[in-house]
Amino acid sequence: MFVRFFTQLNQYPKLILLVILALSAFFFVQARDGLFDPVSGSLRINSTVEPFIERDSGAYQQFLDAREAFGSEEVVVIALHNTEKEPVGLDYLLTLSHLKADIETNVPGISKVLSMLDIPQASGKCAGKSYFHQMGIGSVCLSVLEKYEHQISCLNSSSADKSSSAESDDNLEESLEESLEEGLEDELEDSPEQNLEESLEDSLDENLEESLDEDIADSGNSETEVDAEEDTSLDCALEKTDSSPQNIHADAEATIRKTVSSLKNHPLFQGDVLSKDASTAALIITFNPESKPESAETQQIIKQLLVKHQQNPKIADTLRIAYAGQPRQINKASRLIRQDMQLILPMSLLLIVIVLLIAFRSIKAVFVPLSVVLFGILWTAGIIGWIGDELNLVTMACAPIIVCVGSAYVIKFLNQYQTEALEMKQERSAADPPASIPQIISATLNSVTVPVTVTAITTVAGFIALMVSPIPAVQQLGLYSSVGIISINLFTLTLAPALLHYIYMPDLAPTEEGSSLLNRFFLLITEWLRLHSKRLIWIWLIIAGFAAFGMLGLSINSSTKTFPAESQLVKDLKLIENELSGTDTLRLLFKAETDSEGQQSSAKNPLKTAKTIYGLKELQDWLFQVNGATEIDNIKGLRIDKLHSPVDVLSHYRLGLDKLSDEEVVQFFEKTSENGPRFLSTAEDVLQVTIRMRSNGSTAFLALRDLLLLKVPELLPHLKFSYTGGGVLSSESANNIAQGQINSVFLALIIVFVILSLLFLSWKMGVIALFPNVITILIFFGSLGWLDIPIGVTISVIAAIALGIGVDDTIHFLSHYNENANKLRNKREASLKTLPIVARPMLFSTIALSAGFILFAQSEMESQVLFGTFTAFTLLVCLAIDMTFLPSVVMETGLITVWDYVGLKFDEEFIGGIDLFQNMTVREAKIASLMAYPEDLKQGELLFSEGDIGDEMYVILEGSISIFLEKNGKRTDLVRLEKGNTFGEMGLFRKAERSASAEAAEKTRLLVVNRDCLDPLKKRNPKIAAKLFLNLANRLQSSLKDTDERLLAQKDFNLTSLEAKLNNDEKLAEQEISIKPEDLWESLGAKWRHKLQSFSETYKVARGKRLSKIKNDKGDFLFITSGTVEIASIVSAKNDTFSVGYCWTRKDFDLIGEFSLCTPNETATARAIARQDSTLLQFTETKLLALAKHEPRLAAQFLEDVVCLLSDQLAIADKRLQNH
Repeated sequence: MFVRFFTQLNQYPKLILLVILALSAFFFVQARDGLFDPVSGSLRINSTVEPFIERDSGAYQQFLDAREAFGSEEVVVIALHNTEKEPVGLDYLLTLSHLKADIETNVPGISKVLSMLDIPQASGKCAGKSYFHQMGIGSVCLSVLEKYEHQISCLNSSSADKSSSAESDDNLEESLEESLEEGLEDELEDSPEQNLEESLEDSLDENLEESLDEDIADSGNSETEVDAEEDTSLDCALEKTDSSPQNIHADAEATIRKTVSSLKNHPLFQGDVLSKDASTAALIITFNPESKPESAETQQIIKQLLVKHQQNPKIADTLRIAYAGQPRQINKASRLIRQDMQLILPMSLLLIVIVLLIAFRSIKAVFVPLSVVLFGILWTAGIIGWIGDELNLVTMACAPIIVCVGSAYVIKFLNQYQTEALEMKQERSAADPPASIPQIISATLNSVTVPVTVTAITTVAGFIALMVSPIPAVQQLGLYSSVGIISINLFTLTLAPALLHYIYMPDLAPTEEGSSLLNRFFLLITEWLRLHSKRLIWIWLIIAGFAAFGMLGLSINSSTKTFPAESQLVKDLKLIENELSGTDTLRLLFKAETDSEGQQSSAKNPLKTAKTIYGLKELQDWLFQVNGATEIDNIKGLRIDKLHSPVDVLSHYRLGLDKLSDEEVVQFFEKTSENGPRFLSTAEDVLQVTIRMRSNGSTAFLALRDLLLLKVPELLPHLKFSYTGGGVLSSESANNIAQGQINSVFLALIIVFVILSLLFLSWKMGVIALFPNVITILIFFGSLGWLDIPIGVTISVIAAIALGIGVDDTIHFLSHYNENANKLRNKREASLKTLPIVARPMLFSTIALSAGFILFAQSEMESQVLFGTFTAFTLLVCLAIDMTFLPSVVMETGLITVWDYVGLKFDEEFIGGIDLFQNMTVREAKIASLMAYPEDLKQGELLFSEGDIGDEMYVILEGSISIFLEKNGKRTDLVRLEKGNTFGEMGLFRKAERSASAEAAEKTRLLVVNRDCLDPLKKRNPKIAAKLFLNLANRLQSSLKDTDERLLAQKDFNLTSLEAKLNNDEKLAEQEISIKPEDLWESLGAKWRHKLQSFSETYKVARGKRLSKIKNDKGDFLFITSGTVEIASIVSAKNDTFSVGYCWTRKDFDLIGEFSLCTPNETATARAIARQDSTLLQFTETKLLALAKHEPRLAAQFLEDVVCLLSDQLAIADKRLQNH
């Protein structure tokens, strides 16, 4: 029905094309409006960490709350580095000051810009001012930089007009008076006679408030710039004008150098805004929560400002400006991915086109697969835009997945189209008209619709498994990949056939010609497989084992080393991490326990106590391994550089933490809550501490997290602890994605295994069909382990691609194999014939896809390079396995498929009329039939001739067969076998000559059974095999009884020659027995013989006694295990004396087949008697069916032995009958 739907639908190709084009136009609009920026026209990519954070988790909400309370954690660090490793001087700090002002003015979304010019002094005359302020004229603290610039400005203005000078003098006098008044007031407030205690108190009161206010809020704008004319006039009036610019510069340089040297080991400077050797000064930029620092606009402004200040002529030779931070990395990654999509994806498609052009030898033919792939991508993109989602760094993989899987589908469809066209051409004579395109398309759809759809279902099942992940990006990857695969499957069965009505496909050259290099290559592989199939299986198993061993070295680490070492971003990041602190951050959040009323006064807030500060101090000492702790040092790839907490700030302004009181802590937080660095949330229920560090990937990040979860509760047991931040959450998510992808691959393997088991009607065959794909996955993961490449987000997607392609190739191979197996009636030969047919599309699709993916090696991103390289490698491995291991496994096992199963119209009434299917369910009869081969005969068609060596048995499913003899041109019809009869079993088990000829009396359908069918059936379905052998044994025993009765019915026995005939019978038995009964019994083994006895009845018969107490029903079999039993004919001349009567002797573990003659009534034609004390085992049909249920393998082997024994006995009986 499903196939018929697509066959009938493709009778309207124009309608299909119109509908697809109309819907494609709609999806094009949705994709354009939803996925592309309307202004720039570039693809919008959500490159933030949010798509990788679990939405329903408390961690995500905590991340949002922390960002709202404390601002964005994302920082950009700009470093001004002296390449000669000299301490930064005047010109560096001037550049730093001007750059800071430009950034605050021009960069959008700025929350704060911190530099070494903003950190206030704790005490002294200029307390609250920066360390680069000094007391000047009038007790006014002036910035050294400001003073220098003013002095230079005054020198530059000394050549002005006299009138301007006079006017300036008036203004100078006025300004001087105001300045002196203000200076006196300031001096009174900041008297140098204040004692230390007053100074410390001020540092926690007025000076702290002033310093934090001027430092964080406005100092950069108000202290370092000289904008007011009156200040300039004042300075020019007071400054000496006889100094040269060189002297002024030297004086300021000396002051700056002295100050910088004193700050090298300052805890508030070191690592943040100043390097240890003072050769690097930095700006730390933080952003508002609603800003987008990773945007192209923001990054472009920052870059332009850095280029501008890099060109300072005074220090250009020694100055290097570097900047780093997560916003820059995100921007760079999204930009490179966008470039890859714009460049590499079209080039990949071009390479695929070239390969397809070589494969199909037609430009028009290439248009078909290209259209299917592009329409599949378009529809998927349109659905994403229609839903309103954005692409992210994971869902970008949807495009290569769709290209990969889609190309394979349509290439196999086109190859089948060419194959069907070739077969139709070969079947028709020269006089017949050529097959029409609709006929070829119909035949193609009949062949590929089911396997292509089943392939799509298995692949979608694998990707749907990703949707159980809590990570939004992974869910979207699973959903949109599934949408793309379904679209491709639909287009393969509609768009491709519709296009073939108007696009000519070149003919496929017959593989038998062997003229082409490719055909010779396939024939070479086929011959190699014929000789070395078992060896190949072992080779691949050994490789898989070696790869599995390599998986022990697997690690999951979403490394930050995404960009090549020579890129400017990496160089900048390396410089900043070496000179200053790392740009990775982790927020530690502490919460206070609420009292019974849910409220706390600030005085009792545990966050604002000395106990908390001391606990944070212990945490800081532990993080920096002060007291001999080594846990942090044991984390590979981690370096903690800075801890931003109240500890350092409070210790700095208080000159230590000795005898710290709760009141001082409360006072400190009150001051910082207004103007200072924010450690407490507005509601004062959360305390934040931020770690700045350098990590080489998610593993180090998460190792630190795990240590903190253990250590922090020990140091601060009175507080609730949690962590947050984009870095740690994205690391968790990245590892969850990678781990989830691995889990999803194995879940997908389970789902595919279930589907394949249903498809091939056996879980064992499901394992065999899945195993080539398992080997591919093992080699992929094993290679990563051996090469010590960690599994990241991008690499983990490869396994899903490989699984999709591998299952696709497996199903297509098996579908063609099944068709050839029915034709050739030999699974080994069918596998070898299938390989050249399917290898061609497999080879071209894999080469095309590998060539496309290998282009990702040109990307600047290491993750993209690994993605492309390993995808191409895995696809090639998949091809090698599917062309060698899969045919070898099929040759050694044989498979049946569910579409053949469904096609069998069996019911209970039907199987009740078939001898071979007695005691079977409908399902068992179908499976037994599918292990055999169907054969259709026309009326009068000859099946075999008398004298032919037989190796097959036949079951009549429909019609009838005439058995006849032909001698001297005269035909004698012996019997006409009707539906349900089985015949030819002697040829199957003994390879005997056919005793008569057989032909179809009417149109007939046969089921052909040979050894190639029975051996796999015994291995895969021993229970069904046991029932089949039981039915054969019943039939053979019935035939044996008929033959013996015909022999005994002869009335013309010559008594004088009877002894000679009996002696000849013994010689005949020696000639005809293919295997001795005792050997068969011995081969079962002691364990199986013991089990057999539990399913039998044991009889002991004394010498001379008849076996009259042993019942004999149909389906019962009697064995002798010791002694001797004779079966003597009742109709012989002297039936009371066994010395001359016609008899059979059984001993030595033999089957007493003739016991069926010994019926307990007057119709019996023979009687049985023990010539010695004898032990017998009787197996009833009921017991044998129970044996098949509980011990199927034993039952199958034992009943096959019974069939062999009965075949030998029947052969001997036939010879006896001919002799008499």
